Formats: sequence, C-alpha cells, structure tokens
Amino acid sequence: MMIASPLLLVSTVFSYNTEKEVEDRNTTVFTGWIDGEIFLKPNRPALVVSSTSWTPDEDFSILLEAALMYDRRVSATLGEDDSMDEGKLWIDIKNGKQFVYPRLLFIITGKGPDRKKYEEQIKRLKLRRVAFRTMWLASEDYPLLLGSADLGVSLHTSSSGLDLPMKVVDMFGCGLPVCAASFSCIDELVKVNNNGLLFSTSSELTDELMMLFKGFPEECDELKSLKVGALNTGSSSKWSTEWERYALPLVNQVRS
Repeated sequence: MMIASPLLLVSTVFSYNTEKEVEDRNTTVFTGWIDGEIFLKPNRPALVVSSTSWTPDEDFSILLEAALMYDRRVSATLGEDDSMDEGKLWIDIKNGKQFVYPRLLFIITGKGPDRKKYEEQIKRLKLRRVAFRTMWLASEDYPLLLGSADLGVSLHTSSSGLDLPMKVVDMFGCGLPVCAASFSCIDELVKVNNNGLLFSTSSELTDELMMLFKGFPEECDELKSLKVGALNTGSSSKWSTEWERYALPLVNQVRS
C-alpha cells in the first residue's frame, strides 16, 4: 500500500518505541504486518501536517497552544492520570487500546530562523497525548506525506490580505482537508464545512481538532466529509484547467 511508506518513515523518529518494537521492523505505531500485507492500525494516532517558513509571518504559537489544550481536554474527557509515565500512554496504542480521541502526531516541515526557538518551546510543553516532529523533506517525499496525513494545518496570514497560501493548494492537491488561519481572502480557497475549516484563535483550533478527531479513524464523519471535499477540490483544480478558465481569456484579449 502506498500509504504505508511515509508512515513507516515517520514512525522511525519516535523516541518512545520499546526495545521489542525497534526489533520488529514490520510494526510501527501506525501500521502492522500480517501475512505479507501492511495494514493501518485501527487505534493509530492521527497524523497532522503543517508546513512553515518559521518566520514571524506565521504565528506558530497558536498551534502549540492548541496542541496543549487538546492534550489537557482529552485527559479530562477520558479521565487519564497525567502522573503516569509518558511512555505508558503511548505504548497503550501498541497494545491495542482504543481511544475516543486519538493521540496526535504533528509533522512540521520547513526551514527558517525561528525553528530552534519553537523546538525548545515544544520540549517545555510536556505533552502526553500529542507529539511534534520537525522535518525537512525531499520534494518527492513531501506529497507522499501529505497524501498519508489525516489533516493539514495552515498558519499563514497575509499582511496584504491578497495572497493565498500555496501550502493549502498542495494539501488539496493531495486530497488533504485543511484547518486554516482566517484572513480576508482565505475563503476563496478554503470552503468552510466543504474542504476545510477556519480559525482565528488557538481555542477555535482546539475545538476543531476535538470535533474532527472524535471517534477517529472510523467514527469521524465530519473529517471524512472534509476529506471528500478536499479530494474534489484537488481533482478539479488542475493547472491546465485553471489556465484555460482564467488566464487564457485574458491572453486572448491582449492579443486581440
């Protein structure tokens, strides 16, 4: 299965794998292996992807605050004891425990000046049910990651109010629904309750994560609906189609 390749790659960066799990290279936190077939575990974490330039143009603290609130709200909802060892919370996944709200793995791709600063902030959060990993991927691996993810997050806001984030276009092109920071023209790209959702605060993003991932991976109808919308957006927004619809008439006008 194509979906397994990047998930196997992602799983190798987890620091909480047990010695036995490291020895068993056919098993990851996302996938299992039976009779030569790779399958997605029904209690796997949800994979959330964001791409950033790590600059002040994107307020990454919104995502960190939302992750912390998700962690705490899930703890309260499930009645989990935060005094237990962190590894125990994650190793329950390997042992087959089901969750109403999944653990979340955020993969953040990109390079930029503020990356180290935010990586240090992530370490201080002491998250139990949420994990962050930062990566720089080859161009051929990036669409594989997007196609394997469950949700994309865009923190881009436009100072001019006119430019749209290409990262969202990339996500839709891979059939990935998006939660995007709200600004004046983003609704031209992200259609609320169709291919994504908008947020203005970390609290709003937390609410969206709780709503979309409740019952994941099978009983999450809202997320599945957005996935269909993202797939439709991606399949309809081909470069050649957009050129013929919008650019070609303007070129013809100039020529005439």
